[in-house]
Amino acid sequence: MRLVARLLSATAILAGLAPAVAGAATCNGLITIDYVGGPAFALPGDTVRVRLTLGTGSIQDGTLLTLDRLRFDLDCNSDSTLGIPCVDDGATVEYEGDTTITTTCRITWSSGHAVGTSPNEIVFTPSSPLEIPADTPVDPGFCNLEFDIKVLGMSTDGTPDQIEETTGYLATADDASCDNGLTSSGQQAASIPLCPTCPIAECVDSTCNQDTGACTSTPKPDSTPCADTDGNACTTAGCDGHGVCNQNHQVETCTPDTNECTDDPPCNPHTGMCDHPPKPSSTPCTDTDGSSCTTAGCDGQGVCNQAHLMCSTTTTTVTTSTTVTTTTSSTSTTETTSTTVTPTTMPEMPPTTTTTSTTVTTVTTTTTVTTVTSTTTSTTTTTAPGGCRVTGGGRIDTTSLPVDYATHGGQVGAPVGFVTAFSPATPCIQGSWEHVRHDKGGTLHAKSFDSLVCGCLPCAGRPDPPAGSLCNPGDRICGPEPPHAPANKICFTGVAPFTPTNGKKDLNAAFRVDVEDHGEPGGDSGPAPPDRYRMRIWILSGDPDGADNLALRQAISCGASLSEQLAAAAPDIDDGGDTPHGNLQIHPEINHQTCP
Repeated sequence: MRLVARLLSATAILAGLAPAVAGAATCNGLITIDYVGGPAFALPGDTVRVRLTLGTGSIQDGTLLTLDRLRFDLDCNSDSTLGIPCVDDGATVEYEGDTTITTTCRITWSSGHAVGTSPNEIVFTPSSPLEIPADTPVDPGFCNLEFDIKVLGMSTDGTPDQIEETTGYLATADDASCDNGLTSSGQQAASIPLCPTCPIAECVDSTCNQDTGACTSTPKPDSTPCADTDGNACTTAGCDGHGVCNQNHQVETCTPDTNECTDDPPCNPHTGMCDHPPKPSSTPCTDTDGSSCTTAGCDGQGVCNQAHLMCSTTTTTVTTSTTVTTTTSSTSTTETTSTTVTPTTMPEMPPTTTTTSTTVTTVTTTTTVTTVTSTTTSTTTTTAPGGCRVTGGGRIDTTSLPVDYATHGGQVGAPVGFVTAFSPATPCIQGSWEHVRHDKGGTLHAKSFDSLVCGCLPCAGRPDPPAGSLCNPGDRICGPEPPHAPANKICFTGVAPFTPTNGKKDLNAAFRVDVEDHGEPGGDSGPAPPDRYRMRIWILSGDPDGADNLALRQAISCGASLSEQLAAAAPDIDDGGDTPHGNLQIHPEINHQTCP
């Protein structure tokens, strides 16, 4: 491909004009720069073939121009005057050496310039002075020489899309002279067009078309990595195949671990890990041991303990007594026997009759057999799910919606209190509970219950409670001791009438109570931590047993979560926390009977 140099001005084709007056002698040399090899728009690393074509204009009072040297500047700063020599534009263009020179001038050229960028000016010397007749136009020119240069970088001056170069000869150095005694100072400038710097984008390949000089943008393939800037360790950025860096190109999806005693939250955005933290101690889990005397529950370490709660056993003693009398009767019999004896050997003697009276006496014996009275003790085990009940009450100062304070109290879990995950209005949970918000903040009277679950919680800085039928035995800080009980946490839920203010109609409300018994005597008068009481109330709209209300009641049930964190709508009333006034006690269950 032949690239023609850009001329600096309309008169730049003249190689030089000697100082002249009308009719005086002149010495005009002509030079052009053409780029005859390489791309139309160059990039760093491209090699460009340069052709310098030599000729002459008119030579008044002479016929011949003799050329002893020809100069070529590799790159010029266009912010300064373009001439011979020019201001260097930096290490932008490299000369590829004299071995690349070809010529049509019937002589040889040499410069002694090594392959490189310095010096910026190359001085070509013919093997013998080159004589060019006057009026030899540069198209086609007298002769030419060609050589290779390499583009190393982009231009740093005010025209970054082109590299300016100059060629010519200096009159002061007698590079060219005419046979009329004058010297020539001709020079010419041209520029190498460069590909522009195309926009840089992570997900777009932008390349210059070296035939047109235009940037062509092509989206990088789908899933090409790009910068992750969202700060979320659970996402991996990647190109979407349309030129956009998608921060959510890959999202870590956590697979449930199938352990009902651990939670399965989404990926942790800070660590990028799929964590499975254990659920709180006493969270209900599947009972698989086939024993009706145990209740399964999570142990707080991610394990479902089949004997988390133990049932009670009753013993029944049965006494039986049996007497059997047997009587045997005896009789006495007297027999008289007459025997006539007739002798057969002595016929002369008459027969003799002998009468014998024999009395046979059978002793009469009466036997009484008495079976000794015995007492048999049998043990009958009555199994019932282990549970707990709560008594007591107190006052709390933290309320929402705010009132002055609230009082609470009652007993739940007696006379019947079976552990129940969720069973609307079950008869297996009995008792009553009252919550009063002072002053005129509303009153709730609860007698109908949906769920009751007990749990054994550790205290801060203390190890998890040991597995067994008692909670924290011997620990009067974590509770519930005294008395001994299987739990220090109880949760119960249900539906109850709620009276907002005196004299107004009762509203149907779902409620949930969470109680923690941390030993005696409770309140601020005992050692830390104090007992804890929390009442949450949801005002129901419509039938309490309607589908939406039943779904809410199940979502807030103790079986859904023994933790106070619920996957349910926020309550209308949320009262409670640490309880500095009063005392709440959790006891063993007393339901030595079947559920009604």
